[in-house]
Amino acid sequence: MPRWIAELSGYHGPSYLAVADAIENAIRDGVLKTGSRLPPQRLLADFLGLHVNTVNRAMRVTALRGLTVGTTRRGTIVLG
Repeated sequence: MPRWIAELSGYHGPSYLAVADAIENAIRDGVLKTGSRLPPQRLLADFLGLHVNTVNRAMRVTALRGLTVGTTRRGTIVLG
C-alpha cells in the first residue's frame, strides 16, 4: 500500500483539482516533504477510484503550481 493517498471526501468540484489540492495541502501540512515520491499515477488512480487520465491531469496542475516534478523512472517528486 502506498505511503500517502489523497483524502477527497471533503472536496467538491472537478476530481483533478481535488487531487491537486489534496497534494498541495499535504505538502503544506508536512505530510509530504521535499524529495518525497508520490505513488505511481496508475496506483493512485486505482486507490481513489479515478481514471488514470484524471490523476495525470492533477499531476500536471501540481507541476504548474511548482509543487512537483515528474521524472522518468523516479516518478513524481515533491519540490516543496
